[in-house]
Amino acid sequence: MPQTPGHGHVPASKAPDSIWMPVLGKSLLYAVLATIAFFLISWVVAGWLYALSGALAAALVIGFFATGLLVAEGAGRIRRTWAMPAFLAVFVLKVFGIAFVLLYLGLPAWADTQGFVLGAAISLVAWQVGEIRAFSKARMAIYHDS
Repeated sequence: MPQTPGHGHVPASKAPDSIWMPVLGKSLLYAVLATIAFFLISWVVAGWLYALSGALAAALVIGFFATGLLVAEGAGRIRRTWAMPAFLAVFVLKVFGIAFVLLYLGLPAWADTQGFVLGAAISLVAWQVGEIRAFSKARMAIYHDS
């Protein structure tokens, strides 16, 4: 007997085991695509060092945000409720780390400041768009009371 629409068993969708890795994947995809586009366009328009400066900035931005998601993933595997506190603690440490690197070590002599800032801004916005899209599609609560 053929099933008619609206009848029969529909299985419930399963929430993913981790919210952090899909967010990392989508954010990374958006940021890398934006960085590649920026690199190619700026290389043609403004030159090799401008493009390379933007790529360096994008790598720092991607590393900055990816580290937090990886730490949240690791902490969440130990105990699910540890994910957000670990994420926030690492974020604070990263802010001070980036501040130290940029204020005390500075940019390499070859880096173009404008290319660096623009590359960082583009990759940051792309990362955030990917992160928001991934979180909005997540089917798992960060905290479980059980």
